[in-house]
This record gives sequence, structure tokens and C-alpha cells, in this order.
Amino acid sequence: MQIITAAVIKGGTGKTTTAAALAQAAAAAGKRVLAIDLDPQANFTFVLGADQTQQGSYQLLHGTSPQDLIQHTAQNIDTVAASPDLATERTTPASAKRLEAALAPLRRKYDYIFIDTPPTMGELTFNALQASTGLIIPLETDNNSLQGLYQITDIAHQMQRSNPKLKILGTVLTRYDNRPKINRYLKDAITQNGKAAGAPLLAAIRAGVAIREAQAMQQSLYDYAPRSKPAQDYKALFDIINKTKKRG
Repeated sequence: MQIITAAVIKGGTGKTTTAAALAQAAAAAGKRVLAIDLDPQANFTFVLGADQTQQGSYQLLHGTSPQDLIQHTAQNIDTVAASPDLATERTTPASAKRLEAALAPLRRKYDYIFIDTPPTMGELTFNALQASTGLIIPLETDNNSLQGLYQITDIAHQMQRSNPKLKILGTVLTRYDNRPKINRYLKDAITQNGKAAGAPLLAAIRAGVAIREAQAMQQSLYDYAPRSKPAQDYKALFDIINKTKKRG
């Protein structure tokens, strides 16, 4: 089973969109998928069509059995929803391993678990990285992306001391438009610096309104617009991840 976290210490990078699109691509490929929302904003929960009013990941971190928290959505993705209570989580000794322990009984039930995290470093992201086998770093082509890249890769390298199974899969450029010269320049900079930091560029996802429309309607991108450019790009990204899993 692959447990993949989308994380970066920066907002507005397409992190939730990437986590959702990969979960949807995996489900469309016939994989057994669980999605866990660790962001108090609960955008992942909404996009996947889950009910935020039900108990979810906060209770998961506090000892409730995952079987009592999982919702099966119309997108054929099992989901553990987020709630505002997550914003109250604080770091305590050894607390970063709570999610890892909670997911242990599910290892034979799913092919993939995708985790969305808040755009800040703290207890929730530590738990996600401690439980994960892979890290995806979504970035936009803007001037602050390199700082976000350095921060999350440095944290991931530190987390590998307690979780040697964690692999930095790489970076993903979201809403990418190759027409502006500055975007091409930043893409090259992210590629070079990411490679040096152990985070190769995996994909550049083309911009497209289909993602926003599918999210607004709480539909899978692969039901709503499977031939759209973003759908094609995220499917290609999932295929890369799936091949990595088979090689591993």
C-alpha cells in the first residue's frame, strides 16, 4: 500500500487539487482508495463529496477506529473528513506517530491512501509525513516556490530519520502555462533546484477550467471531463506513481 502526502509550506499551490486529482485517477484506474483530510479548511473533504459534519480525522488522531470514521463517497473514494477541530492540535512528545498507528489496521484494505495537509508546518503535517511512504510537493511557477521547496524537502529529510520508508517522490507544477517566459524560467529553476534537493520534477499540469468546475460540482475529474488537459496530465502523473510502486 502506498500512503502519499501532498504537502508544502505555502498556500495556493494546488495542493488539495493535486491530492484530489490523484485520488480520483487512482479510483478511475480501479484502485482501492482512501483519502484523509488533515487540513482544518476541509477543502479536500468538499471536493471529494464527503460530509464535513460527520466525525473525521480529528477523532482518528484521538483514538477512534478508522472503520467508524470512513465515508464512502459517490466518487468511489473512501474518505475521512476534516473538521475545524484540527486547528486545535498541538505537538506533544511522540504525538507525531498517532496517524501511523491509526492506519496500521488498513494496510491490506487499500492500494492507496492520499493525505491532504494544511499549508503550515506543525503537528498535522508531521503526522502525515510520519505515516507516509511518499511525498508529493505541488508548486506554482512563482517567485516564492523555491523557498517552499527548500522548506518541505528539509523537513522531509529530517522526518526520514524516524520514518525511513518516506520517499520524496518529487515536485508537481500546477496550473502551468508555458507561454510566459518567466514561467519557463521558473520551471527550469524548480527542476534544477528540486533535483539537487532530492525532489525531481514529476509533471507540469496544464491549466484548465475543468478542474474548478468538477470541484464545484463535487464530481470526479474523470467523470466530469476525462479528456481535459488537467485530467490527462494528472492521469500521467498517477501512472508514474503507480509504476514507482510496482518497482518498489
